[in-house]
Amino acid sequence: MSDSPLVRLNEATGDEAIALLDGLYERSPWVGEGAIASRPFATVAALKQALSTVVRTASRDLRLALIRAHPALAGDVAAPSADEQSSAGLFHCSADESQTLRRLNNAYLARFDWPFILAVRGPRGTGLSRTQVIATFKRRLRAHRDAEFAECLRQIDRIAELRIDERFASIPERGRTSWDRAEALAAYSDPGFAELGQLTVTYLTDAHRACARMMEGWMTDAGFDEVATDAVGNVVGVYHGAVPAGRRPCPPKRLMTGSHYDTVRNAGRHDGRLGILVPIASVERLARDERRLPFGIEVIAFAEEEGQRYKATFLGSRAVIGRFQHEGLDQVDADGITMRDAMLHAGLPATRAAIDALARDPSDYLGFVEVHIEQGPVLDALGLPLGIVTSINGSLRYRCEVIGLASHAGTTPMDSRRDAVNAVAELALFLEARAAAVPDLVGTMGMLEVPGGSTNVVPGRCLFSLDIRATT
Repeated sequence: MSDSPLVRLNEATGDEAIALLDGLYERSPWVGEGAIASRPFATVAALKQALSTVVRTASRDLRLALIRAHPALAGDVAAPSADEQSSAGLFHCSADESQTLRRLNNAYLARFDWPFILAVRGPRGTGLSRTQVIATFKRRLRAHRDAEFAECLRQIDRIAELRIDERFASIPERGRTSWDRAEALAAYSDPGFAELGQLTVTYLTDAHRACARMMEGWMTDAGFDEVATDAVGNVVGVYHGAVPAGRRPCPPKRLMTGSHYDTVRNAGRHDGRLGILVPIASVERLARDERRLPFGIEVIAFAEEEGQRYKATFLGSRAVIGRFQHEGLDQVDADGITMRDAMLHAGLPATRAAIDALARDPSDYLGFVEVHIEQGPVLDALGLPLGIVTSINGSLRYRCEVIGLASHAGTTPMDSRRDAVNAVAELALFLEARAAAVPDLVGTMGMLEVPGGSTNVVPGRCLFSLDIRATT
């Protein structure tokens, strides 16, 4: 039998295979028993997926038993949970921290009737701090019961994943490097947000430019052949492809990839940036192995997408496709600074000629691909770590108003009312039903406002937003 843990698992008898998976899921051998039916596993990721699928498709009673099989935090814990909790320092709590954890454990158990589950080794595998653990505990104590049930199962999968990585010698080094780089970028945030611990990076601010310099350094260290910041602030790295004999000096086409590094206000640290960090890590591996592909790779960290500083979006990508809107250079931000002046302050030329020169010829490229976090619940609900996009939603947005008749809430009979809020409520329910009836159609009424509203007045006006998206 091979020395590879995965090969040993694939070649083991049923009982031997179950023994090799023992302990990955706390006191729940049925998970491993269900997963071995999917052998052989081509990769450790396939093994993880098989185990996760067994949990996800199990009865609620079995999943509840799995949750209840886990020990409470900082309680009487056996290995391997003891080692994991130790990594977060939970056995070295101060008296106040111990008292807080006991109180939270008791409150959580009383509210949900199962123990609080948290992968205390954290996303990097090195352990959350006690402060992070307690803050997470307090936040989740307020969760809806169904949401918390699902979150406990997600945390159990994460605990199992870390155990699998160690047992099957599958440490995701490049993934960890990308995670660390996202954390490093998140250290930069605009004034007014940094002080609150919030991530906000808007176009050409000091934080924005610091991120650009950091990514330039990573691209250079990773082995890109060309690295530069262009005339609109995009950070561009090129890794040349192999030129077949007989085609010199004609370079091969390139595959373009990347995403944006500006953020919305109070953003998550992986939105956009994951699509930059993953291809940097990929090129880093290619360069380390001295490997060239039949095509070049061009990674672009787009300088702007979110439109948070100026009333213009996709400044970086518009320049790349030759559709930069030059009139936007005269726009001013909240401090009265024009986009042109912001560019000049950042050392960019801010001229039409320099910006227009960034336009790419589509015939030089194989296409554009982008890695992005999932911003919805679909993959998470399916227990899938990765999906491939097959279409992109188009969207329509409206700012709407319903006008009724304001009247006294105590003296206006129900059959005489012209209640603007009720009309909008009926429309919201119709929107929900209409969108649910058509595949890949979603409708959202995210903002409602009653101008001058009062508890004793039948609303005469109601303002609302309408967001409709579909693949067609």
